[in-house]
Amino acid sequence: MHEESGPSWGMRGLRKWLSTAPETRDELLKLVQDSRRFLEPDTVAMLEGVLDLPATKVREVMTPRTSMISLQEDDQLLDILHTLIESAHSRFPVFSSDQPDNVVGILLAKDLLPFLTERSNKVDIRTLMRQPIFVPESARSDQVLRMLKNTQTHIAVVIDEYGTTSGLVTLEDILEEIVGEIEDEHDKVDEEAQFIIPDNDPQTANTWLVQALTPIEHFNNVLDADFSDDEVETVGGLLLQEMGLVSDLQGQIIELENWEFTIVEADARTIHLIRAVRK
Repeated sequence: MHEESGPSWGMRGLRKWLSTAPETRDELLKLVQDSRRFLEPDTVAMLEGVLDLPATKVREVMTPRTSMISLQEDDQLLDILHTLIESAHSRFPVFSSDQPDNVVGILLAKDLLPFLTERSNKVDIRTLMRQPIFVPESARSDQVLRMLKNTQTHIAVVIDEYGTTSGLVTLEDILEEIVGEIEDEHDKVDEEAQFIIPDNDPQTANTWLVQALTPIEHFNNVLDADFSDDEVETVGGLLLQEMGLVSDLQGQIIELENWEFTIVEADARTIHLIRAVRK
Protein backbone atom coordinates (compact mmCIF):
# COMPACT_ATOMS: atom_id res chain seq x y z
CA MET A 1 0.00 0.00 0.00
CA HIS A 2 1.41 3.36 -1.01
CA GLU A 3 1.89 5.77 1.91
CA GLU A 4 1.13 9.43 1.20
CA SER A 5 3.92 11.87 1.78
CA GLY A 6 3.63 14.63 4.38
CA PRO A 7 3.39 17.57 1.97
CA SER A 8 0.75 15.82 -0.16
CA TRP A 9 -1.35 15.07 2.90
CA GLY A 10 -0.94 18.67 4.08
CA MET A 11 -2.21 20.09 0.78
CA ARG A 12 -5.21 17.76 0.81
CA GLY A 13 -5.98 18.84 4.37
CA LEU A 14 -5.72 22.49 3.38
CA ARG A 15 -8.05 22.00 0.39
CA LYS A 16 -10.61 20.22 2.57
CA TRP A 17 -10.32 22.90 5.26
CA LEU A 18 -10.95 25.62 2.67
CA SER A 19 -13.84 23.79 1.00
CA THR A 20 -16.46 25.90 2.82
CA ALA A 21 -16.17 29.53 1.81
CA PRO A 22 -16.63 32.08 4.65
CA GLU A 23 -19.67 34.32 4.26
CA THR A 24 -18.74 37.19 6.59
CA ARG A 25 -15.60 39.13 7.46
CA ASP A 26 -15.62 37.65 10.97
CA GLU A 27 -15.76 34.13 9.54
CA LEU A 28 -12.87 34.96 7.20
CA LEU A 29 -10.86 36.41 10.10
CA LYS A 30 -11.47 33.27 12.16
CA LEU A 31 -10.43 31.18 9.16
CA VAL A 32 -7.16 33.11 8.98
CA GLN A 33 -6.56 32.77 12.72
CA ASP A 34 -7.18 29.03 12.52
CA SER A 35 -4.70 28.73 9.65
CA ARG A 36 -1.64 28.86 11.91
CA ARG A 37 -1.02 25.14 11.32
CA PHE A 38 -0.63 25.79 7.59
CA LEU A 39 0.94 29.25 7.40
CA GLU A 40 3.90 31.06 8.93
CA PRO A 41 3.04 33.26 11.96
CA ASP A 42 4.19 36.42 10.13
CA THR A 43 1.90 35.59 7.20
CA VAL A 44 -1.06 35.12 9.52
CA ALA A 45 -0.29 38.43 11.26
CA MET A 46 -0.20 40.26 7.92
CA LEU A 47 -3.50 38.72 6.81
CA GLU A 48 -5.06 39.80 10.10
CA GLY A 49 -3.71 43.31 9.52
CA VAL A 50 -5.24 43.46 6.04
CA LEU A 51 -8.62 42.29 7.33
CA ASP A 52 -8.52 44.84 10.18
CA LEU A 53 -7.86 47.81 7.86
CA PRO A 54 -11.54 48.45 6.96
CA ALA A 55 -12.32 48.74 10.68
CA THR A 56 -9.38 51.08 11.35
CA LYS A 57 -10.13 54.78 11.02
CA VAL A 58 -7.35 57.04 9.76
CA ARG A 59 -7.47 59.02 13.04
CA GLU A 60 -6.13 55.90 14.77
CA VAL A 61 -2.95 55.72 12.65
CA MET A 62 -2.25 59.38 11.86
CA THR A 63 0.44 61.59 13.39
CA PRO A 64 -1.51 64.23 15.36
CA ARG A 65 -1.16 67.93 14.59
CA THR A 66 0.88 68.56 17.76
CA SER A 67 3.54 66.07 16.58
CA MET A 68 3.72 67.13 12.93
CA ILE A 69 6.99 68.53 11.60
CA SER A 70 5.93 71.23 9.21
CA LEU A 71 6.90 74.43 7.39
CA GLN A 72 5.30 77.83 6.84
CA GLU A 73 4.86 79.04 3.28
CA ASP A 74 6.96 82.16 4.01
CA ASP A 75 9.88 80.30 5.66
CA GLN A 76 13.39 81.20 4.52
CA LEU A 77 15.72 78.65 2.95
CA LEU A 78 18.09 78.40 5.93
CA ASP A 79 15.19 77.72 8.31
CA ILE A 80 13.80 75.12 5.92
CA LEU A 81 17.17 73.37 5.62
CA HIS A 82 17.52 73.30 9.40
CA THR A 83 14.13 71.57 9.67
CA LEU A 84 15.07 69.09 6.92
CA ILE A 85 18.36 68.17 8.58
CA GLU A 86 16.96 67.92 12.10
CA SER A 87 14.00 65.76 11.12
CA ALA A 88 15.57 63.66 8.33
CA HIS A 89 12.14 63.57 6.68
CA SER A 90 11.62 63.79 2.94
CA ARG A 91 8.12 65.33 2.79
CA PHE A 92 6.74 68.27 4.76
CA PRO A 93 3.28 69.81 5.07
CA VAL A 94 3.34 73.56 4.44
CA PHE A 95 0.95 75.72 6.46
CA SER A 96 -0.56 78.97 5.28
CA SER A 97 0.98 82.12 6.74
CA ASP A 98 -2.47 83.78 6.84
CA GLN A 99 -4.48 80.78 8.06
CA PRO A 100 -2.13 78.84 10.38
CA ASP A 101 -4.53 75.90 10.77
CA ASN A 102 -4.63 75.14 7.05
CA VAL A 103 -2.13 73.12 5.01
CA VAL A 104 -1.66 74.64 1.55
CA GLY A 105 0.91 72.26 0.09
CA ILE A 106 3.45 69.48 0.51
CA LEU A 107 7.15 70.21 0.01
CA LEU A 108 9.49 67.41 -1.12
CA ALA A 109 13.03 67.77 0.16
CA LYS A 110 14.45 66.75 -3.23
CA ASP A 111 12.82 69.80 -4.85
CA LEU A 112 15.17 72.03 -2.85
CA LEU A 113 18.36 70.43 -4.21
CA PRO A 114 18.79 72.91 -7.12
CA PHE A 115 18.81 75.81 -4.62
CA LEU A 116 21.66 74.39 -2.52
CA THR A 117 24.20 75.42 -5.16
CA GLU A 118 22.93 79.01 -5.28
CA ARG A 119 24.30 81.79 -3.10
CA SER A 120 20.91 83.35 -2.44
CA ASN A 121 19.08 82.33 0.74
CA LYS A 122 15.74 83.21 -0.80
CA VAL A 123 13.35 80.58 -2.07
CA ASP A 124 9.61 80.79 -2.53
CA ILE A 125 8.36 77.37 -1.51
CA ARG A 126 4.92 78.24 -2.89
CA THR A 127 6.35 77.61 -6.34
CA LEU A 128 7.78 74.22 -5.32
CA MET A 129 5.16 72.63 -3.12
CA ARG A 130 2.80 69.93 -4.40
CA GLN A 131 -0.98 69.89 -4.12
CA PRO A 132 -1.95 68.18 -0.84
CA ILE A 133 -4.46 65.34 -0.58
CA PHE A 134 -7.03 65.78 2.20
CA VAL A 135 -8.87 62.97 3.98
CA PRO A 136 -11.37 63.13 6.88
CA GLU A 137 -10.56 61.66 10.28
CA SER A 138 -13.35 59.12 9.80
CA ALA A 139 -11.95 57.70 6.54
CA ARG A 140 -11.17 53.98 6.53
CA SER A 141 -7.50 53.09 6.37
CA ASP A 142 -8.02 50.72 3.43
CA GLN A 143 -9.71 53.50 1.43
CA VAL A 144 -6.85 55.92 2.14
CA LEU A 145 -4.31 53.25 1.19
CA ARG A 146 -6.07 52.78 -2.15
CA MET A 147 -6.21 56.56 -2.70
CA LEU A 148 -2.48 56.98 -1.99
CA LYS A 149 -1.68 54.09 -4.31
CA ASN A 150 -3.85 55.39 -7.14
CA THR A 151 -2.47 58.93 -6.91
CA GLN A 152 1.12 57.71 -6.39
CA THR A 153 1.31 59.85 -3.25
CA HIS A 154 2.98 59.01 0.04
CA ILE A 155 1.26 61.46 2.36
CA ALA A 156 -2.23 62.86 3.09
CA VAL A 157 -3.45 65.65 5.36
CA VAL A 158 -6.15 64.61 7.84
CA ILE A 159 -8.87 67.16 8.60
CA ASP A 160 -11.59 67.26 11.23
CA GLU A 161 -15.29 67.92 10.69
CA TYR A 162 -14.65 71.68 10.62
CA GLY A 163 -12.00 71.45 7.91
CA THR A 164 -9.11 72.16 10.28
CA THR A 165 -5.89 70.15 10.07
CA SER A 166 -5.88 67.47 12.77
CA GLY A 167 -2.98 65.31 11.61
CA LEU A 168 -0.99 63.65 8.88
CA VAL A 169 -1.05 60.08 7.58
CA THR A 170 1.60 58.45 5.42
CA LEU A 171 1.77 55.33 3.33
CA GLU A 172 4.18 53.92 5.91
CA ASP A 173 1.66 54.53 8.74
CA ILE A 174 -0.94 52.36 7.02
CA LEU A 175 1.50 49.67 5.87
CA GLU A 176 2.66 49.33 9.48
CA GLU A 177 -0.88 48.28 10.36
CA ILE A 178 -0.31 45.30 8.06
CA VAL A 179 3.35 44.36 8.47
CA GLY A 180 4.12 45.85 11.88
CA GLU A 181 6.50 48.64 12.84
CA ILE A 182 8.85 49.70 10.06
CA GLU A 183 12.08 51.07 11.54
CA ASP A 184 14.79 52.90 9.63
CA GLU A 185 18.11 54.41 10.61
CA HIS A 186 16.42 57.60 11.82
CA ASP A 187 13.87 55.97 14.13
CA LYS A 188 14.32 56.14 17.88
CA VAL A 189 14.24 52.50 18.89
CA ASP A 190 14.60 52.97 22.65
CA GLU A 191 11.09 54.09 23.57
CA GLU A 192 11.87 54.33 27.28
CA ALA A 193 14.68 56.81 26.57
CA GLN A 194 12.43 58.71 24.17
CA PHE A 195 9.34 59.06 26.37
CA ILE A 196 10.32 58.56 30.01
CA ILE A 197 13.57 59.46 31.76
CA PRO A 198 14.39 59.50 35.49
CA ASP A 199 14.67 62.94 37.09
CA ASN A 200 18.34 63.26 38.09
CA ASP A 201 17.64 65.67 40.93
CA PRO A 202 18.97 63.85 44.06
CA GLN A 203 16.34 65.62 46.17
CA THR A 204 13.52 63.79 44.35
CA ALA A 205 12.90 60.07 44.55
CA ASN A 206 10.50 58.06 42.42
CA THR A 207 10.35 60.94 39.93
CA TRP A 208 10.40 60.84 36.15
CA LEU A 209 10.20 63.37 33.32
CA VAL A 210 7.54 62.21 30.87
CA GLN A 211 6.80 63.42 27.35
CA ALA A 212 3.10 64.33 27.10
CA LEU A 213 2.72 62.14 23.98
CA THR A 214 3.85 59.05 25.89
CA PRO A 215 1.24 56.30 25.29
CA ILE A 216 -0.57 55.41 28.51
CA GLU A 217 0.10 51.72 27.81
CA HIS A 218 3.85 52.43 27.64
CA PHE A 219 3.72 54.49 30.86
CA ASN A 220 1.91 51.63 32.61
CA ASN A 221 4.40 49.04 31.38
CA VAL A 222 7.55 51.01 32.27
CA LEU A 223 6.42 52.40 35.64
CA ASP A 224 4.05 49.63 36.76
CA ALA A 225 1.00 51.91 36.73
CA ASP A 226 -2.61 51.06 35.90
CA PHE A 227 -4.20 54.02 34.13
CA SER A 228 -7.00 53.37 31.63
CA ASP A 229 -6.48 54.19 27.95
CA ASP A 230 -10.09 53.51 26.94
CA GLU A 231 -10.94 57.18 26.28
CA VAL A 232 -7.53 58.82 25.75
CA GLU A 233 -4.24 57.35 24.52
CA THR A 234 -1.49 59.60 25.92
CA VAL A 235 -0.42 60.77 29.37
CA GLY A 236 -0.99 64.38 28.30
CA GLY A 237 -4.51 63.49 27.18
CA LEU A 238 -5.13 61.77 30.51
CA LEU A 239 -4.22 64.95 32.40
CA LEU A 240 -6.32 67.18 30.11
CA GLN A 241 -9.26 64.83 30.62
CA GLU A 242 -8.85 65.09 34.38
CA MET A 243 -8.41 68.90 34.38
CA GLY A 244 -11.20 69.68 31.94
CA LEU A 245 -9.47 72.87 30.72
CA VAL A 246 -6.83 73.86 28.20
CA SER A 247 -5.67 77.23 29.53
CA ASP A 248 -2.96 78.12 32.07
CA LEU A 249 -1.56 74.62 31.73
CA GLN A 250 2.05 75.17 32.79
CA GLY A 251 2.61 74.57 36.49
CA GLN A 252 -0.69 72.79 37.06
CA ILE A 253 -0.54 69.85 39.51
CA ILE A 254 -2.85 66.88 39.04
CA GLU A 255 -3.15 63.99 41.49
CA LEU A 256 -4.29 60.65 40.13
CA GLU A 257 -4.33 57.46 42.19
CA ASN A 258 -0.90 57.26 43.86
CA TRP A 259 0.73 59.66 41.39
CA GLU A 260 1.32 63.42 41.34
CA PHE A 261 1.77 65.02 37.90
CA THR A 262 3.20 68.51 37.38
CA ILE A 263 3.01 70.14 33.94
CA VAL A 264 6.57 71.38 33.35
CA GLU A 265 6.27 72.64 29.77
CA ALA A 266 3.13 73.66 27.86
CA ASP A 267 1.87 76.28 25.44
CA ALA A 268 -1.59 77.79 25.16
CA ARG A 269 -3.31 74.55 24.15
CA THR A 270 -0.86 71.67 24.42
CA ILE A 271 1.08 69.90 27.17
CA HIS A 272 4.67 69.02 26.23
CA LEU A 273 6.53 67.79 29.32
CA ILE A 274 5.35 66.37 32.64
CA ARG A 275 7.04 65.52 35.94
CA ALA A 276 5.52 62.34 37.40
CA VAL A 277 6.05 61.44 41.06
CA ARG A 278 5.00 58.13 42.56
CA LYS A 279 3.89 58.80 46.13
